[in-house]
Amino acid sequence: MGKHNDSRPTPTEHQLTRTDVRRVVLVMAVMTVFVVAMIASYSGAFAKPTLHHLDVAVSGPNQLVTAMQEQDALDVTRVADAAAARTQVTERRTDAGMAVTPTGELEVYVAGGGGRSVANAADSVGRGVAAKAGLTPVITDVAPTSAADPQGTVEFYAVIFLSIGASLGATVFGFLVGRVTHLATLARRTLSLVAYSAVLAGAVTVYVDAALGALTGHTWQVFGALWLYALAVSGAVTGVSAAFGTIASASLTIFLVIVGNAAAAGPVGLPLLSGFYTTLNGIVPQGSGVALLRSIEYFDGHGAVTPLVTLVIWAATGAVLALGAVLAPAAAKAYRAHHDQRDGAVLRPGVLSPAD
Repeated sequence: MGKHNDSRPTPTEHQLTRTDVRRVVLVMAVMTVFVVAMIASYSGAFAKPTLHHLDVAVSGPNQLVTAMQEQDALDVTRVADAAAARTQVTERRTDAGMAVTPTGELEVYVAGGGGRSVANAADSVGRGVAAKAGLTPVITDVAPTSAADPQGTVEFYAVIFLSIGASLGATVFGFLVGRVTHLATLARRTLSLVAYSAVLAGAVTVYVDAALGALTGHTWQVFGALWLYALAVSGAVTGVSAAFGTIASASLTIFLVIVGNAAAAGPVGLPLLSGFYTTLNGIVPQGSGVALLRSIEYFDGHGAVTPLVTLVIWAATGAVLALGAVLAPAAAKAYRAHHDQRDGAVLRPGVLSPAD
């Protein structure tokens, strides 16, 4: 019996076309710009930290308080005594507190939990004030960080990497569950985001608490903050995608990764950020996420209201945009049908027009 001849065509090697070259070059250019933008954003925020604005509660002679008020980088709040200065710091009303004692010392209250760089800056300012006034500085950290997180940056890294998981998860669910076009789809997307955010928050909480031992003693509060944060980011990305399309949601994700992470005041605290990032800190979810975690872990919840409200606004905005994307087409269709019924010649069945 003769050999069977395989009549299938032999695959040929794909020929590289000009279109392929242009696509490759475009991808290379876009990724290069993305990397450079990341470097520029992070180096602009973190490379050369300079004290721009430090809130300080001060108790002391008028001459000392007046001299401190004349320093452009300080925003001085006069208080009655050392206890009041300390309370201002522990309740996150100021970044530092200083009080002159009857024994010739300058009590300086700093908060490592508010950011090690800020505490170091407050320490330096306090020692400088004490040297000029001929006082002996006594530094007290009223909100120290844990031994597993001496620099107080774990909350920052937890938030920025949670951002990546939340935003990418929202994008993937868009492909798996479908675009938000009907109420049923919106319900499925909402349930999937709520569940996924809980899984992310739970995993991160277990790691930073039980495994790392960095954020301990407030397990459920940390979990709740991370859950809300993940839901705010994923919900915002989903809502923008539903209302304005994939390009808009991708742009939002890129903005949050490049600018939002740098504005979160992590390794470099808020008083040392430049004006651009300081302004964005209270707007982007990363800034609120870091502030909320620090308030929970180191300040007994003081200062948590503003970041909490900001994250709720992000989540609610995403929900409103997604709901609007579902209801708007149906409302427009109903309006057109009603308009056509009013302006068109609609005849009842079985009734002839006068021309017939």
